[in-house]
Amino acid sequence: LKFVLDFMHSEGLGAVPVYINGGYVRDLLLGKEPDDLDLSVCLRGCAEEVTVAGLLEKLPAFADARPELGVTQVKLATILSNESKNKQLDTFKAHFTDTADKKTEVDVMPTIGEERYEKDSRIPTRNQRGEPEQDALRRDLTIGAM
Repeated sequence: LKFVLDFMHSEGLGAVPVYINGGYVRDLLLGKEPDDLDLSVCLRGCAEEVTVAGLLEKLPAFADARPELGVTQVKLATILSNESKNKQLDTFKAHFTDTADKKTEVDVMPTIGEERYEKDSRIPTRNQRGEPEQDALRRDLTIGAM
């Protein structure tokens, strides 16, 4: 996480909120060591050309330039997968390798605001510059199996 925050700072986006969510939080609540990291980046207030995918394409070069941060390699797995394109979602998946050769899968997406459905489609139109509260309220909360 520190690596991502330092990267955001280097891009002049140090004040942009980054939130941990998903399985990472669940695993911590269950006392398990998380094996992946799910992040939401709040781009609200950023220039329109600033996107999750656009930012994170720069991560491999940042890892090479900043080895003291402990991430030795960033492999981009997905930028705008077909499923994400169909859902009109700016998303990113990568694998970070640290100095102990431990690999961590990292998924990043913007905070999603209002979702609207057209009458002829099951795929919503999403505001990808939503407020963190809007993003939290649209997510599933599944605790029955815990």
